[in-house]
Amino acid sequence: TTTTTTTTTTPKVELAGDWSKAKAKLQNPNCCVVSISGLDHHLSILQQEWGDLNQDLDLRARVRVDDGSSESFAYRDCLDIRNSVESLDDDDDDDEASSFQLNDPCVKALEELARGISSLAEDVGKPKQSSLSKKSTCCGHDVFIRIVFASDYRAIDPMFHTDKAPLRGYVTLRGVGTQFMTRPCNPLEYVTLRTLGEEGGGAELVNTFVREAQELEFIVMKGDYYQASSSSDTSSVSASSSWLSKLWTRTAACVHRSPPGLKTGGRRIIVSLDLADGDDDREWYEANKKREWRSGMTQRKSRLVA
Repeated sequence: TTTTTTTTTTPKVELAGDWSKAKAKLQNPNCCVVSISGLDHHLSILQQEWGDLNQDLDLRARVRVDDGSSESFAYRDCLDIRNSVESLDDDDDDDEASSFQLNDPCVKALEELARGISSLAEDVGKPKQSSLSKKSTCCGHDVFIRIVFASDYRAIDPMFHTDKAPLRGYVTLRGVGTQFMTRPCNPLEYVTLRTLGEEGGGAELVNTFVREAQELEFIVMKGDYYQASSSSDTSSVSASSSWLSKLWTRTAACVHRSPPGLKTGGRRIIVSLDLADGDDDREWYEANKKREWRSGMTQRKSRLVA
């Protein structure tokens, strides 16, 4: 008698966004930022759920992105985040409430964004997906999420900067979007934007190469620690660019800033997702301050809220 053992594998979670195309674009050294298509439904749900909440909030948490099994860590982490922003109604029948929590569209929207950002990581030790694949699947890299509600946003001349992470996804659910360079900066341009700003010598740069993200536009920006896979096309990288990248970590990073706020204030809600930390462990404005929120979920006021 022959006994046959069958092994069932849980299929990967298919993503709505065109993350594979974005990943291929980001591997081009001349590209520092991309917009992700196919996320309109998910982003509209987040806006509908949170857009009119009257509160100030700075929430930070880790999302454990797994292989997409039925016992999904990613979904549970996103559910915790969703409940921390606005608790789900538990007054109904227990079975109905449980079913609703397992199929909450807001949680699914957060999970889509977390899995999408995770899919942009290099699949070390795993089979490569075709960049032409219409659907993406998750690949198991944790994501760090930040949600900010600012009821009276009044940022005065925010500073241009780059992120201390390989990649950062960013969307504005309410209010004005982040301002970003559409191409990488050289050191002189970066210093000009940082020191002189838009009103000084940086006016021409801002008018020519800086644009503002639209509400509900999900962008992914390269950070200081982005590294393309060794198999990506580097034929367009000049010898001078290769030499510069060894001395300057922002060679491929997207230079950006929070938008200047109106004097009268205004409401702004943003969601950002980091692929990973990098070796600096600081926000750009928080020198020598550890980011304890990386290991859990915290709420605190920040300069974005204040």
